[in-house]
Amino acid sequence: MEKVSLLDNIGQDSIDMMIPCFKPITRKYRKDDTILSYSAGVPASVAVLFRGQARLEILNEEGDLFLLERYEGGDVFGELFSLPLENFEYIVKALTDCTVVYLDYNHIITPCENLCAHHSQLISNLFMMTAQKAQELSLHISILGQNSTRDKLMTYLKHVRSQTGRRLAGSGIAVDRASAVRSGEGGTKKTPNTLSSPSDRLFTIPMTLGQLAEYLMVDRSSMMRELRAMKDDGLIESKNRQFRILV
Repeated sequence: MEKVSLLDNIGQDSIDMMIPCFKPITRKYRKDDTILSYSAGVPASVAVLFRGQARLEILNEEGDLFLLERYEGGDVFGELFSLPLENFEYIVKALTDCTVVYLDYNHIITPCENLCAHHSQLISNLFMMTAQKAQELSLHISILGQNSTRDKLMTYLKHVRSQTGRRLAGSGIAVDRASAVRSGEGGTKKTPNTLSSPSDRLFTIPMTLGQLAEYLMVDRSSMMRELRAMKDDGLIESKNRQFRILV
């Protein structure tokens, strides 16, 4: 599923017409400020990060705090995108100075008298975004529930590989699923830290290794040791943010 944005397929003229209707409130935050704190419930507004970077953390009933998502300009967040989990608190914190625009939720989901096409498109976009956010958060919680760092890594890497495969298939590019272990085949021998041909499903993770460790809630040094062990065991090839699964 292609990632959907709130204003997809809505022209600038339509945006200019809709904005007054939604009674937007703009607020600015400094780095490390708490932008929003909420539990799952009926949303009062939809928050749009207009400028800056932020992170969504979740606090469980044991008092453990961990990262769920990172936000950049254009991303949307708030109660609407939370999971129906009891005794969990969601906290959005500013990683940089931020500008956030709050849109009244009831005005968004209630079509105007003219039943404008752009308003219907906005509601459709919001519905799709809610489904995608739920999938992303469920995946993250599933990864965090894995028993070991290796299991967390493999679950995450397989997910990214599958997403990469879908994008390639959608673009009409053929994907070769053959194994990447080709040492000695055709007289060619792999050298350490050299990834084999692109047809073996090379993919790039959408975050740095430091961010990956934070996403998996593991120590970065321990994660790097596990990645080296996985390479030694013939499970993966990797170089910086590029990976290939060999099993």
